[in-house]
Amino acid sequence: MTSTTGTGEHATSALPSLHNDWLLRLTGIDAPPSEPKATCGDCVMCSGPERSGSAVAFSPHVKCCNYVPHLANFIVGRSLLGPGRESIQGRIARRAGVTPLGLGLSQTDIRRIVAARSQLGEPDVVCPHFDDTNGCAIWQTRNAVCSTWFCQHERGAVSQRFWHATRDLLIATEERVAYHCLLAADLPEEQVHAVLGQRATVRETIALANAGENLSSDPSPDDESAAWYERMWGEWRDREEEWFLRCAESVENLHERELVAPMDELRELADAVGQRRRELSAHETPDMLMFSPGVGSNATGDELRLVGYSPFDPLVVPAAMLAPLQRLDGRPIAQVRAELSARGITLDDQILRQLYDFGIAVPPP
Repeated sequence: MTSTTGTGEHATSALPSLHNDWLLRLTGIDAPPSEPKATCGDCVMCSGPERSGSAVAFSPHVKCCNYVPHLANFIVGRSLLGPGRESIQGRIARRAGVTPLGLGLSQTDIRRIVAARSQLGEPDVVCPHFDDTNGCAIWQTRNAVCSTWFCQHERGAVSQRFWHATRDLLIATEERVAYHCLLAADLPEEQVHAVLGQRATVRETIALANAGENLSSDPSPDDESAAWYERMWGEWRDREEEWFLRCAESVENLHERELVAPMDELRELADAVGQRRRELSAHETPDMLMFSPGVGSNATGDELRLVGYSPFDPLVVPAAMLAPLQRLDGRPIAQVRAELSARGITLDDQILRQLYDFGIAVPPP
């Protein structure tokens, strides 16, 4: 998402300042720019197909913010110091999914969402930090998932793969830094085990829900009870804001070795970001391609809307291109071009690269 409120040295970067710093230290990549096609303040996906090119439309009252983010403890603390303070306090006050590791969904929340989906279709889930007038209340301190998700990409699937790799690395970093905050406080061992166990159980439940499992018939864990909350918080109960602010301060004083050393075991995540960045900088096209538009592709008047890697981000080309593109049947591109040239038709490098980047023309098996 591209913010309309970014300021400072990295105003055009997709990432908040803390995540920019981590990415630079872990990969050498400094402040990757946001995706210009994915606008947030003036959402392209709320503007109709004439602007977005997509048959899919987002509600202006939700946009893409139909996700309740897990916010690591130090992100909560940083957000308490910013304009999103009230939305953070509201989540803390619920005491559901609130632990010293951060703010998330409780298992009860997950089961409510799954039950609503099975009975009523897709539930109307809105991020608690979303304001349909001012946008994201915690924009400057948003998490890795929100920072790396875009509805549309300048280079289609090539860009998306870079952001997915970046997301995976930054999520792993968030988790390790949150764990560092947990251990740095010298909490009782049984409390640490309870907090980590709760987080693991919730992640398992989310995985089952994402896999389409019906959880509504399962007995709902009592993870919003006073006893559960006492196990999670111990002596920090009723001092949650103080705890989260302490975590934020701890991260500000995090030494280089304390950040980088825990990531050694996940070096492949940083390497994957570097590999995807190199792909993003390259512009080669395979010597052979097959025209393979996906479900949802259609002709509208004088235009072709070709769906490839994402239904949100089709490639729109003149309808007259259909017949030439259908000649891409896995043979060498040079051969196809020679045939088309004999008929006075040119198939230039730019359109071929776009077709490949967007997953609409693929190498033959």
